[in-house]
Amino acid sequence: MNSDTWRNQLRTWADRYARDFIKKPGILGVVIGGSLARGQEWRHSDLELGILVEDKDTALPYFNVDHGRGVEVIQLVRPQLEEQISQAEAGDLSPVNVWPIQLWKCRIIHDPSGVLGRFKRQFDSGLFNKELAEKRLQGARLNIKNILAEARDHLAQNRPAAALDKSRWAMNDAILALHWACGELPRSQNRTDSRLRLLCKKHGHMSFHPLYREVFALSDTNRVIKNTWPLVKTRVLEITRLWGDDTRNFFVHAVDSEFKWRQNAGILTVYRLYLPLIGSIQGSLDDAEWAEENRDLLAFLGLADLDNDLVSQLMDRIEESCKLFAAGSLLKDA
Repeated sequence: MNSDTWRNQLRTWADRYARDFIKKPGILGVVIGGSLARGQEWRHSDLELGILVEDKDTALPYFNVDHGRGVEVIQLVRPQLEEQISQAEAGDLSPVNVWPIQLWKCRIIHDPSGVLGRFKRQFDSGLFNKELAEKRLQGARLNIKNILAEARDHLAQNRPAAALDKSRWAMNDAILALHWACGELPRSQNRTDSRLRLLCKKHGHMSFHPLYREVFALSDTNRVIKNTWPLVKTRVLEITRLWGDDTRNFFVHAVDSEFKWRQNAGILTVYRLYLPLIGSIQGSLDDAEWAEENRDLLAFLGLADLDNDLVSQLMDRIEESCKLFAAGSLLKDA
C-alpha cells in the first residue's frame, strides 16, 4: 500500500470517528489532535480526540479502540476551559502548561460556541513561549530530583529493581525535558528509541540516547521479544486489564503487542515503564521468593539480576543529564 493510500484511509477513518462524536449527547465541540492534526502521522498512528463537554463523563473511557486503532478521548470541561482561556487571553499564559499537549495545533471538527477556536489560538501560539518553557523545565528538574531521591532510598535498602524502576520515570521526565529544551514537541512514546536518536543527532547530544537505552536495558530487545515475550504475553496483557478492558485493548492494538511495527525498542520501553505501575508490583520486584516465581516477567521488564553499583551509576548519569536543559540554555526564542 503506497503512502497516499494508507494516509488517506487513516485520515478518512479519523474524520469519520470524530464526526460520529458530534451526534453523541452532551458533546459541545470536537477537535482532532496529535500527529493526525499536524500532518505528521505514520502508519500506526492512533487518534487523539478532544471533546468539549459541560461536565466530565466518568463513564467515557480515555483509552478506546476502533477498527484496530487506539483512540484517546480527552475531555475538556467547558466552564473550566473558558476560565483558563480568558486568563490566557488576558496575558497570563500559565494555563497553557496544563493543557494536554496532544491537542496542540489541533484541527477543529465541530465548534458552534467558538470556545475551541479560542483555545486553539492561545495554545498554538503559547506552548513554546520561552518563559513558559523555562517554568516547564524547572518543574521537570525538580521532579527528576525528587524521583531519584526515592530511587536512592530503594537502593539504600538493597532494592535495585525498585530503584531502577523508579529511575525510569526520572529518565522519562528527562526525555520530555530535552524535547522542550530543544524547542520540539514530545510525541510518539512507542517510537521513543528511534525518535530520540534523531533528536539527539539533530541537536548534538548523542550521549543522551545511549543513557536512555541503558536505563531501559534495551540491549537485550531482540532476545527478549523472541524468547521471553511468548512466555509472558498472556500475563502481561492481563496485568494491563487491571486498569480496565479498554486499557488492555489499547495495549493490544495501539502499543503493538505483536511487535510487528519495527519499533521494538520503543514498544518495549512502554511496557517496561508502565507495567510495574499498572500491576502495582514495584514493592515485590526485589522480594526473593516473588522474583523466583516471576523470573520470566522480570526478564521481560529488564529488572533481573541487577547490580547495585550499576543502578547507582545510571541514577547519577540521569541527574547529570539535567545539565542539558539547565538555565534555559537550549531554549528557542518565543
